[in-house]
Parts: sequence; structure tokens; C-alpha cells
Amino acid sequence: MNKIVKSKSQFYAWITTICLLLMVGISASLGGLALIIHPTGEVLDLNTLSLNDTLFTDFQAPGFILFFAVGILTLLAAMLTMMKNPYYATFTFIQGAILTGWILVQVYLLPQTHFLQVIYFLLGLMLMLLGNFQKSRRAL
Repeated sequence: MNKIVKSKSQFYAWITTICLLLMVGISASLGGLALIIHPTGEVLDLNTLSLNDTLFTDFQAPGFILFFAVGILTLLAAMLTMMKNPYYATFTFIQGAILTGWILVQVYLLPQTHFLQVIYFLLGLMLMLLGNFQKSRRAL
């Protein structure tokens, strides 16, 4: 194996990181794009009434944030990870933190919660842990 991926545990962490980053990046990009194109949110079974206590009148601005900050940047992190860029672990950690923050803001601002928020929150934490593990090169 090359100098960045030295052990089996690091190799499995690297593969897992790529899979999670791609899953999150693709789903966030598609979800964000759906909100940009259909700002009412109906295509994703959302209602603009849930935005009454926020700064937003529709889902277009959150869609842009989701598309770029969570979606595109996560796909960029996946690409850097696949290329074994020396900073891929840092980018993975940062994208995990962005995803976790995105979900925390959703839970704080919106009146309803959804089981997917729990799943994506846990995925964000996993990405942070994977990024930290790969940066430190310690065994879990």
C-alpha cells in the first residue's frame, strides 16, 4: 500500500470514508437541487409553513446552502480522498462538522423532526471520527 494508507484498518477507513462522502454528497446535491428548482418544497414533501419562524419564506436559499455547502463540498472531499490528497482527512472532518451543523440548525429552526435527520447527524459524526482517525493514524 502507499504511504498514506498503511494498514488494513486505515484502508477500510479510507474506503468507508469514500462511500460515506459519496452518499452524503450525492443525496445533498440532489436534495438541494430539488429545493432550488421547486422552492415550495412540495417535491420533497415539505411545507413552507414550517419556515414561519425562520428568515426564509421558501426553500430556495436553504436549497442553495444544502447544494453547495453540504453537497458539492462533500463531493469535493470525496474526490480529494480518492486522490489520496494529503489533506483529505482534514476535509473529511470539516465536511462531517458541516453536515452535523446543518442538521443541528434544522432541528433548532424547524418545528418537525424526521428520522433522516438522526441518520445524517450520525453520518456527520462518523465522518468526523473517520477524518480524525485517518489524520492521527491511530487504531479505533
